[in-house]
Amino acid sequence: MRDIKEHLLTPIILFFVLLIDGQISTFLANILPLQWHLVSHFIFIFMLFVSINLSRNYNILLFCCLGLIYDVYYFHTIGIALILFPLLSLLVCQSSSTMLLNKFTRFLSVLILVFLFELISFSFAVFLNLSSLNLQDFVLSSLVPTILLNSLIFLIFQPIFRKKCIYDKQEIKKCNKRRNI
Repeated sequence: MRDIKEHLLTPIILFFVLLIDGQISTFLANILPLQWHLVSHFIFIFMLFVSINLSRNYNILLFCCLGLIYDVYYFHTIGIALILFPLLSLLVCQSSSTMLLNKFTRFLSVLILVFLFELISFSFAVFLNLSSLNLQDFVLSSLVPTILLNSLIFLIFQPIFRKKCIYDKQEIKKCNKRRNI
């Protein structure tokens, strides 16, 4: 019964998290100065915590679908998040026992996920001529503020996730064994 709930509710929750990310980003864009472009990546915080409860294949398929939705909704092109979301999900699945070890590693994991997504998606956007920003402007106006915002979001919501999600060492090992079957 728990597996059915997780497999049905998780995609719905993650879809709404994807929409909430956009609303938070739009709200912040409207109230902050023009030179800053903050992007909420609540989805990566969820990715980190839901990955231990779902099989690797289901996780990758789920984030592939979410990447497609993200591409269509935010980038208006297909390919960037469609590639990055499943790859980041695979990274989380492969190293969840390390990433979920303690508060500090969870915090660093979220920062790494946000950094990788932002930098690689910016690189793709420049390569595909979707952006004309140079790297220095991108780092100062988008990457650093985005990382700071997501750090704050993680610090605020981490206690809630700790109560709702499994992540003591024995449970993580058990979930990793179940996932590899």
